[in-house]
Amino acid sequence: MCTKRVKKEEYEEDVCGANEGNEEQLGNLDAVFKQQCRPDVGEDLHLEQQEPASPHIKEEEEPEPSHIKEEEEELDTQHMKEVKEPEPLYSRMAKKRKIEDALNVITDGSSSDIEQLGEDDDGDEEWTTASFEESTDNNEDEGDPEEDTKKAEDARQKQSGRSKAKKQYQWIRKAFEPPVVDFVECVEEDSKERLDWTPYMYFKDFVTEEMLEEVALETNVYSVQKEEKLVNTNAKEMEQVLGMYMHMGLVQMPNQRAYWELETEYPVVCHVMSRERFHHLLALIHFCDNHKVSEYARRDKLWKLRPWLEKLRQRFLLIAPEECHAVGEMVVPFNGKSSLRCYMPDKLHKWGFKMWGRVGQSGFLYDFDVCQGAENADKERSDVGPAGDVVLKMTSTLPRGRNHKVFAGDVFTTVPLAERLKQRGIYFIGAVPTNKVKSCQLMDEKEFKSKGRGCVDFRVNQDHDVVVRWYDGKAVNLLSSFVGVEPLRNVKRWDPKAKRHVAVPTPAIVDAYNAFVGGLVLFDMLSALYKYGLRSRRWYLYIWWHTVTVAVVNAWIRYRRDLKRLNPDQKPLPLRKFQASVATSLTRAGKANELDRALSSLEAMSSPPRKRKAARVPPDVRKDGLDHFPTWEPRQRCKFCTGHFSHVYCEKCRVHLCLNKERNCFQAFHHAK
Repeated sequence: MCTKRVKKEEYEEDVCGANEGNEEQLGNLDAVFKQQCRPDVGEDLHLEQQEPASPHIKEEEEPEPSHIKEEEEELDTQHMKEVKEPEPLYSRMAKKRKIEDALNVITDGSSSDIEQLGEDDDGDEEWTTASFEESTDNNEDEGDPEEDTKKAEDARQKQSGRSKAKKQYQWIRKAFEPPVVDFVECVEEDSKERLDWTPYMYFKDFVTEEMLEEVALETNVYSVQKEEKLVNTNAKEMEQVLGMYMHMGLVQMPNQRAYWELETEYPVVCHVMSRERFHHLLALIHFCDNHKVSEYARRDKLWKLRPWLEKLRQRFLLIAPEECHAVGEMVVPFNGKSSLRCYMPDKLHKWGFKMWGRVGQSGFLYDFDVCQGAENADKERSDVGPAGDVVLKMTSTLPRGRNHKVFAGDVFTTVPLAERLKQRGIYFIGAVPTNKVKSCQLMDEKEFKSKGRGCVDFRVNQDHDVVVRWYDGKAVNLLSSFVGVEPLRNVKRWDPKAKRHVAVPTPAIVDAYNAFVGGLVLFDMLSALYKYGLRSRRWYLYIWWHTVTVAVVNAWIRYRRDLKRLNPDQKPLPLRKFQASVATSLTRAGKANELDRALSSLEAMSSPPRKRKAARVPPDVRKDGLDHFPTWEPRQRCKFCTGHFSHVYCEKCRVHLCLNKERNCFQAFHHAK
């Protein structure tokens, strides 16, 4: 024990001696640093002459016995574990920096043990406590390299965006030369295949069987998750729900229950499905599995409806686009609580969900998206602005280089937007406010008033875009990349002072804008005609019902287009009859007979036959070959032949047909083309 204690004391003395030697060595280095900074010191001074020999180094040159060295190392390890505290990281880094500064002064290239202390440090900037804390924070964030990469990329884009100069436009008054913008039509699918299509087939081309089967599957899954009981629905029952909704839009009642009440019942609705079953399905209807949606997908506020919206949108995009398109906003009326609800003062329904849409001149909706506000607040603002980004997104699905024409309102229009679209082979006309073309000096409104109605002023920039201001009681500013003032056309306007109609010259750009920007207004009008407002606590169902109405309107517009091309002499069905035919086929085609229930006393009462034309049976119902049972009813005129009466009545088609040894109208009716 005494020997170990003596050795321990000797070791402590050696350690203290080494520390004193280190202090002396650092002092010598400081002296070297000061000596190198003097102006009278020669450059050829060697490092061996500047560094005095350290006593600690001399002691290390004398060899020691191996057993003493091993005991000293053992005592050193034990003493460091028990006594010595770990030196703070920032203190060690500070010492490294001081030694490195001293070594940088030595330029003779000689190596030493001290010189190797600074080899691990790559940076040349001065170390501070703040930089240490910053490095610690960076080390903690190293677990997510993808996020660091995204942040670096965003910072780089922002830095490049700041340095990018905004383009300056020079507007002068000169003749505008319109480019050649002949439209190149897209390859249209063979419409002759749709010559025998029914309204039901047009609708099912957008709302496919696969989409309905997926909705039925997710509804069954959600019923088990919520109620621990299978609702047991299928695609056919989903079709019946859609058909009942369309019938409700044609004959609207104050509430849903009125369609099943005894005094106000509507047979095409109440005989298809019971009220409890209908409400139960609406409470459970789902479009995706909530437990299989990732956290990234949940960032989309419409993630519960996104599968349906995307598939329906892709079906619309398959239709060959027209030449002229209008981009704007639509509204889905909604007065409940939702973060997506917004106020639109220019719309008939002020509150609701805003949807962006690209509509053709016929009113066909080709592309759409639901507005969710600012998608990325940190994203650098583009030169076309947020509204201009909407136009670029809606037109990104148009084929390039076919000279499509796009029309938009003053909210979306900018000069950079017209240039970006022109690069894609798409030409643009839009109303533009004066604050978006500040460098374009046009006549003010006072000069226009002094010259009278029909006065025109215009300017053209270096990119061959034209801004036209036309006065018709109020100044109107339009921006175009393909049409200007010429040719002028006279239009009739009422002059209140002269009490008569006067001819007012109108530029060509105004005529083109008024002719094609109204496609969006036409679509809004058609989608609001026969739409029933079903109430629900789930706000996204309002958007879903609106998409069903959009599918009906698009199917009707496509039906009219095909009929005009293939059979122009035939008069097309109005939207009301078209929707009624689709609804009837959805509720009855390929389905079992209607809901069996006992007739009430009022229903059982005999009523005199009404002399009115019988309803037309859709071919999808007439030829489906399911549940067409004949019954014996009071005699009425045969639906198939003329001049004959029959007691035989088809329960599903609800028509009287001859069925005897002379005529079999029952079979002929159900197999006729």
